[in-house]
Amino acid sequence: MLLYTTDDRYPQLEAYLLDAHPWDNPQVTAVPVVRGSAAYLQWITRTVEGV
Repeated sequence: MLLYTTDDRYPQLEAYLLDAHPWDNPQVTAVPVVRGSAAYLQWITRTVEGV
């Protein structure tokens, strides 16, 4: 599963996933987006900030 968020919001997402997952040690990793279209990156930011 891939979930997208901003660097600022990652700690919240990680905490939620670790708390909600039934496994003791699920794989939760972050992979930086090095490049992307401006429109797509703006969409991610708008979507995450709107939460």
